[in-house]
Amino acid sequence: MRLFNWTKPILKRSLISLLAKFNSRSGVFAIEIKSSVGLGAKLEWCLEILAYCHEHRLVPQFKFSYPNSGKSEDYFGKFFKLKEIIDENKPVRFTTISSIIELNLGKDYDRILNIELATYLIHRYLAVKQDVLSEVESFCHQHFANRRVLGVHYRGTDKTKESPSVPYDTVKRNIDHYLKLHPETNCVFISSDDINFIEDMERAPVGRPIIYRNDSLRSRDGNSIHESADTNKYEVNRDAIVNCLLLSRCDALLKTPSILSGWSKLFNPKLPVVVLNQPYEQWFPERDLVRENVFVPVL
Repeated sequence: MRLFNWTKPILKRSLISLLAKFNSRSGVFAIEIKSSVGLGAKLEWCLEILAYCHEHRLVPQFKFSYPNSGKSEDYFGKFFKLKEIIDENKPVRFTTISSIIELNLGKDYDRILNIELATYLIHRYLAVKQDVLSEVESFCHQHFANRRVLGVHYRGTDKTKESPSVPYDTVKRNIDHYLKLHPETNCVFISSDDINFIEDMERAPVGRPIIYRNDSLRSRDGNSIHESADTNKYEVNRDAIVNCLLLSRCDALLKTPSILSGWSKLFNPKLPVVVLNQPYEQWFPERDLVRENVFVPVL
């Protein structure tokens, strides 16, 4: 006789939440986010967990993986490290989640987060690995040195599920508008998962050099890169974090809704940002960025 229906989502969330809190009795809140969502979503959940840990005086630990990942795969530890030191001689018990709601943290920390708090949590707890920073520094030295740079992030592929698609021409009109306001701008740095957008921008009469990183993979058919089973997840995640940091080094950022490029503002709170359209749901950090647009997007 089965006493519990283990497939019920509410029961599953309750059990995961209890397990996470039981494991945190050691003072360490260790979470493995095992999900097919992209790096940006995982990092936003990471922020919510950091806010919870900060409030409850727990030491955070993270792993990022995918449903088909091996036991040793961790895409958090490859690119980030935590500043909180734990006793390496004591085993850490990770609780595995596929969604932040499974933790039942007691508050809607997404609603509590703002740019000031998120920036504090990042600087308090997280550090980017040195090899990633070195690549960013090398690219900036080669392409950004002594230049005024406009950053443009165009998220295509699966993002149409979360926000209305932005036509290429709308992006170009807003680039032109920015350049008229800031004629001292020397070049335009583009980050995009859509190779068609980059090729279109290279043909556009922008009047400034177009720069972009040689990412490992971009989509031509509109299919999501990070959800593809045969994608090299390490390379795709590295592309994402490096581009995010490069956008944070620009003098301003024009972007479509994306949590990951929203993190560019969290890495550099002084970065002027224009979000070109609004997502269907107001998640952090996009809802704050839309309110702080430095100019009204040109339609």
